[in-house]
Amino acid sequence: MTDHRPGRTLAGAALTLLVALTPSTSLWSQAPTPAAAPAAAPRPGATTFEKGCYSCHSIGGGDKQGPDLKGLTTRRSHDWIRRFIASPSAVKATGDAAAADLFRRFAPVVMPDQALSPDQIEELIGFIDEISASGQPFVPAGAKLARAVRPADADLGMRLFTGEDRLSNGGVACVSCHAIEGAGVLGGGTLGPDLTALNVRFADPEVIGLLQNPNLPTMRPLFAAGKLTDEEIVRLFALFQREGARVSHAPVQTAGGGLGGGTRFVIAGGVVMLGVLIAMDRIWRRRLAGVREHLVRRAKP
Repeated sequence: MTDHRPGRTLAGAALTLLVALTPSTSLWSQAPTPAAAPAAAPRPGATTFEKGCYSCHSIGGGDKQGPDLKGLTTRRSHDWIRRFIASPSAVKATGDAAAADLFRRFAPVVMPDQALSPDQIEELIGFIDEISASGQPFVPAGAKLARAVRPADADLGMRLFTGEDRLSNGGVACVSCHAIEGAGVLGGGTLGPDLTALNVRFADPEVIGLLQNPNLPTMRPLFAAGKLTDEEIVRLFALFQREGARVSHAPVQTAGGGLGGGTRFVIAGGVVMLGVLIAMDRIWRRRLAGVREHLVRRAKP
């Protein structure tokens, strides 16, 4: 006998609906969340170029400490490039005219031998070809500041440059080899170039890349185990940015219109030497004063 009571009818209908809408049905199923796309792997050769070559070379950005490498494989054979990357000095030693010309044009900078495997060299050549064909200059992916520049950074950068504040990882102060306007009376060292107009000669990514990977022959051993921190890079970049702006807006000086760091050093050295000579002369003149006075007293009747 059929039960027509309303309660039973409603309960049966609810049970039927609940069974129909189980998680296995499309109404309850949710579309799977798409997996996050993996980070794009760097192009073969890109990291090697950025960390090992960009300090001295560009691809489409003009000559730097070394030649612009845009269109390299159209100027030199693949075998020549491979041998030169591995050991520039060895290629020059064979009497190769192209290698000798490069050494002459970019003296006194000498490209060191590169500790790269044959596969890494092939990837590097392929990367240079790829960027050359793109028609766009290479810009390092990592050539970005860790934070925005603040007004106080330039002064803090000068303290790092002069060594007044020590570099965190034990690197050598810039003033040991480089000069910059305002860095003391003597203006800094003369082993490396004057960096006052660094931000004028190079684009911002180039300056940042150089600070991140100072791979120049003389700088590589000094910073191999003591790289600049992100904060130090920001402060030094701010210093170079400020000095570059001053140079860009300063009136052009005629020859002899100003004293560079090297000239000030020579003048200061001359003044010190003159003072030493005067002091030595006075000491020399008085060396026998006591003896002479004794002889004069004895000679008197």
